[in-house]
Amino acid sequence: MTDTARSGLPDNEILGYRFPGGRYTIAHWENFLLTDCTTAEQLPDGLAHPVALFHVPILGSGINIARLFEVCGAEGPGSVGLDGYDWEYFSRLRVDSEYDVQGSIVHWEHMLDEKGNAYDAMKFAIELRDVANGNAPVARVTNSWRFRRQHGTAAYKRPAEKTAETASTTSQSIAEFAVDGVDAQRMKTMAAILRDPYRVHWDRAATAEMGLGGRVINQGPLNLSYIVNALHAFGGAGCVRRLTVAFHRPVFDGDRVVAGGEVVGAETFVGCSVRRVDVWLRRDDPTPGEIVVSGTALID
Repeated sequence: MTDTARSGLPDNEILGYRFPGGRYTIAHWENFLLTDCTTAEQLPDGLAHPVALFHVPILGSGINIARLFEVCGAEGPGSVGLDGYDWEYFSRLRVDSEYDVQGSIVHWEHMLDEKGNAYDAMKFAIELRDVANGNAPVARVTNSWRFRRQHGTAAYKRPAEKTAETASTTSQSIAEFAVDGVDAQRMKTMAAILRDPYRVHWDRAATAEMGLGGRVINQGPLNLSYIVNALHAFGGAGCVRRLTVAFHRPVFDGDRVVAGGEVVGAETFVGCSVRRVDVWLRRDDPTPGEIVVSGTALID
């Protein structure tokens, strides 16, 4: 595929594309609605729900999802997918705190999936700093997206084989967090908070056109929020220091999903001792036992 074969910027302008930058303050109403979308109770002491780390960096850096689609040349409904998030929390996110937000696209690569289908792998990184505290680092996100392409060329390559990790011999299970039926109305509210124009999250006609039976697709941050809620129930509100996850399958309205995890060890994060947790989100209905999100978390 040549640069002229897709809309969007040329390859050499996408990699390193800097966002305008700006400042963002999480409003109380915004955090209230966001937390409600996750099905969790409101957090104490002015804490913002950790999944605010999806929309706050994007909007605060002066970009939006629609503009990212334009820059990368999204080819229509169903052409954009989530690969994963790596979110680091150097201090807790709070309501009414002003954050300086800066970011850019840090990775752009032509790839083939396991079936030989072409896609462009994109990562963007954004940092938040606390304006009232001398611009001290608060959080950093690195989000991985894929833009599926109708045609590929010799530039598209298969990813390198991943090395299997050795499993831990000891672990401690955390209590599971279940959502008995993912709610389409909460997806609509989440789309408004995220300023997300992607129709698959709120328009049944869009997913019907894709052959998905008209069921709308839950947002990635909401899927991740169920894992966060399980971690909070185990370690306390604000315990999450890092989340690194991959998305395997979409979650639809009406699905029953269960978040869980196992403490598998300890390590150091920003000079502090933290627990390492293998985490997952499992679909129990209509496909029992299917893992739709997996990864690791670091918690206090």
